[in-house]
Amino acid sequence: MRSRMLTTLLPILVLGAALAGFPAAAAPLGLAWGVVAEPATAGALTPGQVAEHLEFLQAHGWRAVRTGDAGTGGGERSMVLSFDDPASALRYVVPLLALYRMPAVVTVGPAQAEDPALAPVLQELAASPWVELVPRVEEEAGAAVPAVRCGAAAEPGPEGRPEERLSRLARTLAAQVARLRELTGVAPAAVAWAPGTWSGSVEAVADSLGLKVQLPAFPGMPPALEPPRVALYRVPPWAGVWALVQASVHWDPRDHPVRFVEVEAAWICAGGDPEARIARVVEVVRRLGLNGARILPGGAAGAWFETSAAPVRGDVAGPLARALRAAGVRWVMADLPAAGGNRGRDVTLAADLARAADFDVVVLPAAAVPGDPLGQAVRYVRPAARLAWRQGGREGERAFRLAPLAPGQAESRGLTVGATTVAAADTEAERFTVAGWEWIGLPVELAEAGLKISLRSLAAFALSSALSR
Repeated sequence: MRSRMLTTLLPILVLGAALAGFPAAAAPLGLAWGVVAEPATAGALTPGQVAEHLEFLQAHGWRAVRTGDAGTGGGERSMVLSFDDPASALRYVVPLLALYRMPAVVTVGPAQAEDPALAPVLQELAASPWVELVPRVEEEAGAAVPAVRCGAAAEPGPEGRPEERLSRLARTLAAQVARLRELTGVAPAAVAWAPGTWSGSVEAVADSLGLKVQLPAFPGMPPALEPPRVALYRVPPWAGVWALVQASVHWDPRDHPVRFVEVEAAWICAGGDPEARIARVVEVVRRLGLNGARILPGGAAGAWFETSAAPVRGDVAGPLARALRAAGVRWVMADLPAAGGNRGRDVTLAADLARAADFDVVVLPAAAVPGDPLGQAVRYVRPAARLAWRQGGREGERAFRLAPLAPGQAESRGLTVGATTVAAADTEAERFTVAGWEWIGLPVELAEAGLKISLRSLAAFALSSALSR
């Protein structure tokens, strides 16, 4: 009961601390809405909801800015508004923008740019003084999720190589830019990225086309980014004004505290069908209601992700991370293999691990420091990733500390429990919770053992949503 009470109260205490800093933000607040429909349809917002959001923002001193201003910071209480459906934006949103005198971005995907039926819509949007049209990058059509692979395999075909994917992006994005220039008479200077499509290498492609302001979108609370990057929070259709408050301080109750399962990539390939083992990990996440996962993707003896810096045992880290993301895991972490004494090799491993999947957190060796080349390699590939460092000391190598989520916030601490029995693990987790450790996890096999007893045997790990079922 005590551990359950702590799990319930901690988010309230964290939000109270976060709201103490509202409304100051390190960068413009970015908000993105999808389809707007009247009457309401599944997955869409109504014009009334959007009006309520804009009314709230204006009443609380938020100022909508254009992407050119956002690229230099925008100023305190500035925000970038974005809408992803041109047709409904023209019909329902443009009148609201005129009413509230707020500029906004309308993003245009590749298919929307090529659709002849949308050409008049885009032209009318371009004629509005309140609308800026920018291209939006989406996942490649038909892009297959790679299957887990145990054991090294041949090099991917030319179509799957990173340089070919970047070439395709450059051609597609150049066509979108040319189309918008044709419609508006002005070349766009910003680009929007659908969730999961943004990385350092693709940003470089956009930058080469003159798209200097980056607008990556996130389905959960967005990270705090430095201009000319503005993180967009995709406002869900159920969201009221409280969701906007939370977005302004980069806080969501579903993100706190973090309870995670730890999985060694080698365990996925330790016997039987590896896809079945991934399904077992997902079942642990589901039954305990976990919001995090930690992947140990190999070491000096060989990595479980594609890299040229070490022997490759197989491709597990990427497929496992994507399966966890599909299961609703908010925080997907991966530990960088321990430093091997070859700095160039270690930096390549860091970049290739970050490239394997869109990780939320990458845990670096204890010796790494802020500004270290390992962290720079990770952040180049995944600019939104948080960095953590293995802590060592009394808590051991499974403990880590995380960089602050946003400027002005404190570091947080986490660890995977070291106990080998279910009862001892639950007691250890409760002790660290009382001590203020927010990120606490347990190995997948220990989690499975506890679930065979009862959900209550792992009460210090199960989030309240799981315990209430």
